Amino acid sequence: MVFELAARRSNGIRVRLLWDAGRNQVVLRYCDEESGDGFVTDVPNDRALYAFNHPHAFRPAALAA
Repeated sequence: MVFELAARRSNGIRVRLLWDAGRNQVVLRYCDEESGDGFVTDVPNDRALYAFNHPHAFRPAALAA
């Protein structure tokens, strides 16, 4: 099961922090609703709040270029 831990939306940017109970893993979902840019990535459980506040710090490297 996946549970939403936190969510925010501002200026067309949507950030969601999820917990995948089956994997005991925090997942970050980022979406820019205007450009369509987005990504989903696992983040270290102990960095969940930081990832929520600074999602680009956890952008997968292949998308960062």
